[in-house]
Amino acid sequence: MAALCVFCGSRSGNDPAFAQAASGLGKFLATQGHTTIFGGGSVGLMGVLADAALSHQGVVTGVIPRHLAKVEIMHTGVTDMRVTEDMHERKALMHSMADCYVTLPGGYGTMEELFEAVTWAQLDLHARPIVILNLNGFYDGLLSLLKHMNTEHFLSPRCHRIVNVVDSETKLFEWIEKRFPVQSAPVAVPEV
Repeated sequence: MAALCVFCGSRSGNDPAFAQAASGLGKFLATQGHTTIFGGGSVGLMGVLADAALSHQGVVTGVIPRHLAKVEIMHTGVTDMRVTEDMHERKALMHSMADCYVTLPGGYGTMEELFEAVTWAQLDLHARPIVILNLNGFYDGLLSLLKHMNTEHFLSPRCHRIVNVVDSETKLFEWIEKRFPVQSAPVAVPEV
């Protein structure tokens, strides 16, 4: 199974659909046998994601810098918690474990994590798939900016296509299933 790195907010936002999507994603990853890698916090969408995965017996790896362990209230129930010295080490560790990047709603930290993954893909430092869940138009402004950057020739068409976008949980799950299909266990054939 795959290890999916999820970038999302340490706050839940105003729209209850965001927390619902984080919960749905955590449950989906767990039931599909995938590992959830996230920022290590127990609050906001991060906490909702981890709690949902854990409540469905999922494997959850948190990665949190020491200085945020109290601010984001480090999640103490995860399968594997990694505490790093700083943000750079956090991101490097998350990237080293990830097979894919999923971005839910969030703020500056979420954007910074997303754009580092996108930039590294642009520079051919990795070929991992990247997807944004544009739930209820949350990322419409960002997507408009990316289109404008492409139109103004600051992004090549290839670079513009690095970021995949879906607008619903169902489409996100389908996108993940297409890239990381669940392998069914081989059926035992009785001896004759």
